[in-house]
Amino acid sequence: MRMSMGGRLFLAGILVWALVGCGSAVEGEAEPLSGQAGLFDPCTDIPDSAIRGVGLDPYTKEVDIAGVEMPGWKICTWSGDWYFIAIFSNIYSINDIRNNPEYGNLVDGSVGSRQGVMFTKVDDLDGDSCYIAAEVNQGSIWLRVNRKGLRAIEEPTCGLAQKYVDELEDFWPH
Repeated sequence: MRMSMGGRLFLAGILVWALVGCGSAVEGEAEPLSGQAGLFDPCTDIPDSAIRGVGLDPYTKEVDIAGVEMPGWKICTWSGDWYFIAIFSNIYSINDIRNNPEYGNLVDGSVGSRQGVMFTKVDDLDGDSCYIAAEVNQGSIWLRVNRKGLRAIEEPTCGLAQKYVDELEDFWPH
């Protein structure tokens, strides 16, 4: 069925009217997604001066995943020359990491005064990324170094992750 130009304009007008009629202002503050309340927020709780102090540009900061909150997570990412560094604050324990079949090469250790673990994804055969997680009261905080795309890995990602954890974990809660 073909519709005339006038019919299409009329239909478009009705759609606009319906959409405008459905809109209304909502007052108050946005509530965080389920599992967000009480989480350490690396984007706001780690000062820009600390990010600058470890050689990263605070203006490369990305909040969450493309600006979208993930339930149970607070995520912040900064860009280095050939890699990204991300800090994930979440509700999961170190045992949850150990029991997740997606993670392998687990090495127990300490992160400052906390229990921690270094790990990779089991399908990462090239050393593209490395995680170090520390147990905290809310669950855990993870730091990940991940190479950008297909750029050359200039130093082992786990060594770089350890360097950043050593320099930034003082800002993490207990």
